[in-house]
Amino acid sequence: MGGRAVVVGGGPGGVLLTYLLARGGVAVTLLEARHDFARRFRGDTLAPGVLEYLDDLGLARDLLAEVPHRRSDMFRWHTPDRTYELVDYRGASRRFPFYALIPQARFLPWLAARAEAYGATVMQGARFSSLVESGTGRVTGVEYTVEATTHRLDADLVVGADGRSSKVRSAAGIEATELGASLDLLWFAVERHDDDPAYSGLDLFARPGGTIALLDQGASEWQVGWSIPAGSYPSVREAGVGALVDAVEAVLPWLAPRLRAALGSVNDLTLLPVRITTVESWSRPGLVLIGDAAHVVSPVGGNGINLALADAAELANQVVDPLLGDAAPDEVDAAAARLEEVRRPGVEAEQRRQVRTEQAAAQRNASGVVGPPAVLRVLSAIPGFSRLAARRSGVRVPAPVPAIADTGS
Repeated sequence: MGGRAVVVGGGPGGVLLTYLLARGGVAVTLLEARHDFARRFRGDTLAPGVLEYLDDLGLARDLLAEVPHRRSDMFRWHTPDRTYELVDYRGASRRFPFYALIPQARFLPWLAARAEAYGATVMQGARFSSLVESGTGRVTGVEYTVEATTHRLDADLVVGADGRSSKVRSAAGIEATELGASLDLLWFAVERHDDDPAYSGLDLFARPGGTIALLDQGASEWQVGWSIPAGSYPSVREAGVGALVDAVEAVLPWLAPRLRAALGSVNDLTLLPVRITTVESWSRPGLVLIGDAAHVVSPVGGNGINLALADAAELANQVVDPLLGDAAPDEVDAAAARLEEVRRPGVEAEQRRQVRTEQAAAQRNASGVVGPPAVLRVLSAIPGFSRLAARRSGVRVPAPVPAIADTGS
């Protein structure tokens, strides 16, 4: 008969997990509250290691051939004096020596369709409302609403993949603890022209008090992001959009006229509060959390999406066989709990790096220092450093287990 799984949340981790479980033969339902996958200003950067994993599944080359994207082989930090090549991805992978910048609005429906082809049920407009529990407190399913009608879905495993403000986590009584964040981000998309200057696709431009990020979204648009001190949005809003456009004009003068024409007010910007959080446990009987539901990381560096995808890969490896084999509930729980054993040390190491980075950035901004830390300025001049940095910063994804890998590759 086989076990049943419910995945709550149609972000990258949730959709990939749904695909992997369905591909492995598990009966799985994905519940996504929105009616589409049109997320904007979220993680769009697929790391070389993630692309290798998708290639092992027979997905990467079709994805890159069918879905419009931009490839970035370098992370650069621009100052008024010079450009620092901090990370060079050309040596990070033999197969995919680059980051693929693919908007989630394109990636998620592409992958969800492949999950459905393996038998997954993908329900959009289905809002999680509560957990169903047995008399012993084990989670045995969920209740959700579609157009104000409540439905119940039983499951041998419920997965909370519903992001940093996870309703599943809250319903499970698992609290998130802030580790500290000193920056927030403001985002806006602006039209791209054919004769625009060429950049790496992952570029930071130094300005007094912070940085401006420029992400290449391919033929249609640029994404522009302003870093601001955490909690300072009210004062930025009071100052008005003109000050933000002036900051862009100082470093990207060719882009400023388009911003002035398209950006009417600060209300047109998307605020992404930077958070770095942890939870005491990623699971309880019958339930497990992945991605931002378990561990919010800073969007700086673009690895939140890749950590969520690595969580999905590891969890699928752990639970597909127990679910297929009608294992006892405690065996399924033990398999799900192994996700945290395997993944938490690496995630926490990344979070510690991010806290240090953000604190150092806040200190530099407050003191008026423009550009990367002095140590990175020195190291970036050492031959081979930028390629070593790419290998050390890469997200590792486990190889798929045979039950998944051998299915219709």
